[in-house]
Amino acid sequence: MPSTLPSSVPLCIDLDGTLIKTDLLFESLARLVKQKPWLLLLLPFWGLKGRAALKRSIARRISIDVASLPYNSRFVEWLRREKAAGRKLLLVTAADESLASQVAGHLGLFDGVIASNGRLNVKGKQKLETLQRQLSGQFEYAGNSWADLEIWRHCGSAITVGASPSLLRRVKKDVPRATAFDGRSGSLKHYVAALRVHQWAKNVLVFVPLITSHQFLHPTLLLRSALSFILFSGCSSAQYILNDLVDLENDRRHDTKRRRAFASGDLPLAAGFVLAPVLLAGSLAAAMLLSKLVAAALAAYFILAFWYSLKLKNIVLLDTFVLSGLYTLRIIVGHLVTGVAFSVWLLSFAFFLFLSLAFSKRWAELNNVQRTNGNLAGRGYRVGDMGQVNVFGVCSAFLSAVIFILYLQSDKVRELYREPELLWSLSPVFLYWISRLWIRSSRGEVTEDPVLFVLKDPVTYVVAAVSGLIMLAATAAWPGVN
Repeated sequence: MPSTLPSSVPLCIDLDGTLIKTDLLFESLARLVKQKPWLLLLLPFWGLKGRAALKRSIARRISIDVASLPYNSRFVEWLRREKAAGRKLLLVTAADESLASQVAGHLGLFDGVIASNGRLNVKGKQKLETLQRQLSGQFEYAGNSWADLEIWRHCGSAITVGASPSLLRRVKKDVPRATAFDGRSGSLKHYVAALRVHQWAKNVLVFVPLITSHQFLHPTLLLRSALSFILFSGCSSAQYILNDLVDLENDRRHDTKRRRAFASGDLPLAAGFVLAPVLLAGSLAAAMLLSKLVAAALAAYFILAFWYSLKLKNIVLLDTFVLSGLYTLRIIVGHLVTGVAFSVWLLSFAFFLFLSLAFSKRWAELNNVQRTNGNLAGRGYRVGDMGQVNVFGVCSAFLSAVIFILYLQSDKVRELYREPELLWSLSPVFLYWISRLWIRSSRGEVTEDPVLFVLKDPVTYVVAAVSGLIMLAATAAWPGVN
């Protein structure tokens, strides 16, 4: 794409949203949450000193791998051609100069850096005045926001990168010459992906106590379970967003996770910092109306999941136990919201089953690393651990089967079923299903999330249908249904 002015005219390039598809202030906030979350309490005090001081205070306390940032590749390539043609390039940004200098050093394109210095926030009118002081003649400017409009008017030309349609219309109206580069491609599908709507299927576990107690058709209890499903979905989406924010660098080094909406720059990080607390607060407030215990359980889920995102997922073995506990907590919420008596058998069975699936998830990740010669960023496992992880996962699966067999001998089974002996046929059905999962894992056919894999696998639904028929045949009536 040709320049709008001769190469003798210096080109000034904005950083946030222009050179990169993200914003360094929010990138810095995300690193602060991960690296030193206790300092979040100081943000209001830093902010009282001004936006430039806030940026400087955060930048001094975090580290960012600028090589992993999502750069606007087409725009960067054009800049390289302009540089090769002899054009002077200046990085001019409202980001803190310490971070801007790191970006400039990484790219090796710029003849100078003009940035916020802790006292002066180089944005909008202030940026224009700074450029007028430091550049005596004409210059050209590349940016992406409404704050840049006054600079473009002064230049009489504009280079926009990822600008909104409304801004583009205004630029074309106010500026004689305009050149546009595509940038951020955020859309509804990216928000749906960020919310992990497909992961909501895991929250059907809140219905398990109703099913095992034969009260699934009880209208009041069914409604309460459905509401808890919605609340858990909102809370888990808040956690997924927060996880994406604190794990940006690891995701960007991952073969597939680098395509996630926040890691790739398809969605602004600011949206994540708004969505996560709104979803969490809304879920907890609504849960308080349903049950204080449910609200407490949701809060415990979020705290544990957040701790997992920050630290626990890096601790070998402990990470899998935490994952299993988070799944089991969904069943506990199902008990709390319906008042169905807790079953040690059910919770024990669920814990070991989910522990097996957690090991399957780690095994699949390690297998992908081995197959692609990649790396498992942000985890404590090594490829050499694959054999042991497989053993732990298979043993956990068979332990859950043993617990189920022992449960069949309990008095509770005789209360719920007329012909409890028929339930013994569920054991080989379950063992076939879980053994098949591990066989397919060993073949590399299971994705990194085995829970979603089994939910998409047709065999899962055949096994569920067969199991339902067996339970129906063993049941005389459905207690609790009026």
